[in-house]
Amino acid sequence: GGATGLEMGKLAKDVAWCDKELSRPMEVLSSALLRCGRRTKRLGLELGAAIAPFSSQYRLCRYEQMAFGDRRTALKKKMEARTKADGRAAKLMINQTSMKHMGRYGTLERMETEAAMMDEFATEAAREAEEVAMRLQNEVARIGALRVNEWDSSMKVIASGMKEACAENAAIWESALEAFKREFPDLTVPMAQHATIVDGTNNIVS
Repeated sequence: GGATGLEMGKLAKDVAWCDKELSRPMEVLSSALLRCGRRTKRLGLELGAAIAPFSSQYRLCRYEQMAFGDRRTALKKKMEARTKADGRAAKLMINQTSMKHMGRYGTLERMETEAAMMDEFATEAAREAEEVAMRLQNEVARIGALRVNEWDSSMKVIASGMKEACAENAAIWESALEAFKREFPDLTVPMAQHATIVDGTNNIVS
């Protein structure tokens, strides 16, 4: 709209030197296009600022996926460590009696030490998995609450900004129409038919 208005203004100036009457409607249209373009540009800036929380949260999705990946890795590590520990414990239980009868106390002591170490590793892996789960749960709750608040506020700003911009643009073109009528009082301008729209609150708006 703004660029078209500038070009229309240049054309109106070029035409004015030879046909002032013809240039007048061009000037009215140029002025309306420029004003409408400036208002639309301002709306774009307002909407750009209003959707910032949405863009920010979209970029955070990658890190959220990584966090859930860490949770899966921690659970896998926990399961593998516990499986190994249970295997060593079962092997020790099966061979403990025979080792004593055979007098292989050194081997038995080594197996007991290994079983204890594996159980300690499994316990540590479980603790780490629980810590990851708690951090992830707290972060999901924090981000969820943040999104509810920020997105609700942003949507209100977006809706308000678009409503205001539409009203101002309508006023701009209504003003242009009135200017045309003043310049050309004998001109018959067909009235536009308004569409009836029902908004989210069941209110009828035109």
